Amino acid sequence: MTALDSRTPPEKKEAPLVAGSLWRAIWIMSWPLLITTVANSLVGITDVTMAGTLGSPHQAAVGLSEQIIFMFLLFIMATGTGTTALVSRYWGEGDRDKALGFAAQSLVLSVCLGATLAAVSFFASHYALGFFCESKQVENLGTTYLSLFSLYMIPFSVVCISNSAFRAIGDAKTPLFVVLTFTTISIAGDILTIKYGWPVPGLGLRGIAFSALTASSMACLLSIYKISRSELAPCLKMLIPAVPEMIKKVVKIGIPSAFQRMAWATSVFVLFYILARCPQPTEALASWSVGMRVEGLMFMPVMALSMAVSSIVGQNLGAREIERAYKAGWNVTWIGVGMLTFLAAILFAMAEPIAMAMCKDATTIGYVTSYLRINALSEPWLALGMILGGAFQGAGDTRTPMWITVTTNWIIRLPLAWYLAIEMKLGPQGAWWAMTSSVVIMGLLSAWRFRSRTWTRLHI
Repeated sequence: MTALDSRTPPEKKEAPLVAGSLWRAIWIMSWPLLITTVANSLVGITDVTMAGTLGSPHQAAVGLSEQIIFMFLLFIMATGTGTTALVSRYWGEGDRDKALGFAAQSLVLSVCLGATLAAVSFFASHYALGFFCESKQVENLGTTYLSLFSLYMIPFSVVCISNSAFRAIGDAKTPLFVVLTFTTISIAGDILTIKYGWPVPGLGLRGIAFSALTASSMACLLSIYKISRSELAPCLKMLIPAVPEMIKKVVKIGIPSAFQRMAWATSVFVLFYILARCPQPTEALASWSVGMRVEGLMFMPVMALSMAVSSIVGQNLGAREIERAYKAGWNVTWIGVGMLTFLAAILFAMAEPIAMAMCKDATTIGYVTSYLRINALSEPWLALGMILGGAFQGAGDTRTPMWITVTTNWIIRLPLAWYLAIEMKLGPQGAWWAMTSSVVIMGLLSAWRFRSRTWTRLHI
């Protein structure tokens, strides 16, 4: 491909995201991502369920440990946000050379981050857990689990960025295949190691960690193979030498996204701190872990729509289809609001049976039930905030979701959670109400900002 050809706008038949039916574009991106995100959530559900067969302390250890890991993973996911914004923008514009270049440099950056963060989290596992948990048993279990699970970040970085690049060019099916492979191996590994004691009896939480590491390693190899057989194949020849200017652009867009996720992740630690000071803290922490996993199944469809709209908005802004990008944001958002309203009604009605199916302890069951019912009330607002947040990120406007997250979590959620749970002595239910209140405000702020259209004028 010549330099001139590389800048030629793609034909309409090759660019379904920027031409033709907008609903078709939404469908093309959404259904594979829906299955992808549900599959990811099933891994988390299986992890915490298998841990629950070992006891509430094991469930609490898994929940707390994975929140710490998430704080490290957010840097990799932020790189993915920058990748999607830049690759989709230049792909929609028709500049394939730049799009491939950004995909390549994102892979380089992510691998370096993955290796560095794996090392840091391995050593941090021996010091961080005790600060957020007063139970020595939970701390010891979490340290063992986190030490092994930290290695997961290295292959995960490749999978994350590869999937971001595929989505950016409008290919949502390849990430689906990769994630289904990961899900199958991880869930099978959890069941075999915990329930059947294979290949080594008595692994406990280490079995869950080994399953995740094995699954992510296989998914990493599959991702590289899929890249080599796709339109992204030339990027594998562009990994060396590194291009600092391109890496800086990815980082510039990714940093606010990293801070956004960090604001959320660190607020979770503070929420853990609050729950640990409630009556029956172990049950409170375990209920949060279980509740988040179940609720995760609820917002997985919305997360899929958020990722779908990110690619659609990015490509359309690159193709100068501004009005189409704006309409895509609202169309996808109302789909998500409708879906989550329906699912929230089911969750509210089935909260207690779900809690009983996942927990053995009566107190934990009660806390999980209240968590699911209270948070079900805010699900439509969650859809509003998450999907429009994806549209902002696709446009390269990562600062808006960052400030909304900081405001709703640190200025609203945490002070209100402390006041209701501790000062008003409402216990975990007070924290659940604080979570719901902050989500409603997040949705309203996101809608207000999106309607301003200032994000359509951002140059990246």
